[in-house]
Amino acid sequence: MDEITFVIAEGLKGLNNAAVDLVMKGDLDEAERVFESIENTAKMFQYNDGVGTARISLANLSIMKGEIIQALTHIEVAVENCSGANKEDACAMQKKVSMMALQVGMEKEKKGELKGALELFERILPIINEKRAAAVAKEIESIKAYLKKSTG
Repeated sequence: MDEITFVIAEGLKGLNNAAVDLVMKGDLDEAERVFESIENTAKMFQYNDGVGTARISLANLSIMKGEIIQALTHIEVAVENCSGANKEDACAMQKKVSMMALQVGMEKEKKGELKGALELFERILPIINEKRAAAVAKEIESIKAYLKKSTG
């Protein structure tokens, strides 16, 4: 890491700490704005790991807010931008968020919210392990067939 990148990273760490304090105080909306500011600053300096780290934080915040689809979006961007140990962390979190999304999708399906379940299942299909993917793929086909039959 060159000197300029180091200075930028240190500044972003300070902002990150401030955002974490906001989360601890329950001000999730303001924390979200700070994390977005961190991401925008990191983008401006082409500091991809900074973008990825900000998106991991935004994914966590989305989970806290119960916004699983938004969490999936954030963690996908994090995986694309992180490298090294940060990439490993982002990938591990992506698997956890995918499992949360699977659970939420199954709950939606039980409630009859088939389009919502389908959206979640399709989003996580490329991420989950092979055994789960086979089961989810069958469920996707079943939902699509049902929706086609009921609207056709």
